[in-house]
Amino acid sequence: MAADSTYMSQSVKSYPFSMSDRSALNKEEIIIKDDALTCDEHCHNWSIWVYNAKYREVFGRDGLSWAKIAFYYFAWFMLLAGIFASFVGIFMAIVDKRIPPCRGNSSAIAFDTSRPNPGLGFRPQLGVQKTLIKYRSSHRDSYGYRHGWGPYKEQLDQFLAYYTEADVQYQQQIECNGKPIDELRPQFHQGKSCRFDINMFRDRATPCVTQRNFEYDRGHPCVLLKLNKIYDWEPITYQNAAQVPEQFKTIWSSEFSNYILVECGGENDVDRDFIFEIEYYSQMNTTQIGGFHRNFYPFLNQDGYRSPLVFVYFKKIETNVLINVECRAYAQNIDNNDSIEYKRGSVHFELIVE
Repeated sequence: MAADSTYMSQSVKSYPFSMSDRSALNKEEIIIKDDALTCDEHCHNWSIWVYNAKYREVFGRDGLSWAKIAFYYFAWFMLLAGIFASFVGIFMAIVDKRIPPCRGNSSAIAFDTSRPNPGLGFRPQLGVQKTLIKYRSSHRDSYGYRHGWGPYKEQLDQFLAYYTEADVQYQQQIECNGKPIDELRPQFHQGKSCRFDINMFRDRATPCVTQRNFEYDRGHPCVLLKLNKIYDWEPITYQNAAQVPEQFKTIWSSEFSNYILVECGGENDVDRDFIFEIEYYSQMNTTQIGGFHRNFYPFLNQDGYRSPLVFVYFKKIETNVLINVECRAYAQNIDNNDSIEYKRGSVHFELIVE
């Protein structure tokens, strides 16, 4: 019995929270018992777990324990970061930064079609998801500039300045007028590209110039079109009137064989009724249709490359009406799809001129 008594006294002394001796509880120890804990006991245990002044523990760990676990995780994450950085370094060393590994018919662009099919982009576009050009042309003073057509003019100025900067900064640009594509293609592989002369619009006295506010203040907006870039894609242009779509047969010219043709119009029948007259300003010597010269392709990720441009001038349209406009690019290897889900070789935007 003496041995048992000694054992019990040591047990109670070592474990003051023994279920048999509630009075031995210490306010700096966690309460453990068979019965359900009261609310005060739960709060007591929680406060002791957060900070135990007796053992100098925070969240159940003293300073040395926290230092050990912090060092372990630091070393572990540094190891993971080193492995990740080494794989990124290997990837950047073996992958060509100019030539995509998947291109042509094996590229992601050709996933839904049997071949790459470029689309069109337009400016001004005040937001990536915005396709509406809406403004009031009745205010031609400073108020109209700030709250109406001004933002559209400013974006066109900024976009055209991007072309002017390329003329100054990049020596790889070359004059391509009158040169055959077979002669230019080897130079493209050397990093050179054709220079697009932005001043040609001014030389032709086009209304689509900043001096005339791109005609936005007069209710005849100019919209800029460009063909989206696809690496190593080269257009197959129409070579005779028998190959072109029906609407181009009557205006066919031998000049058309060097261009990707561009045409805009109302997307639906009711929209076509609201567009009365359109003119196109591009490298072509006609305003009946626009075109991108084939000498600018293929795009090979050259420094200073600038896509050719086409200005679409809505010379006469209905005001105070929403007009859905669709512009399409035409070549033998550009597929035009009318489905809502797959709009290929075209671009859509809306016009409201008040």
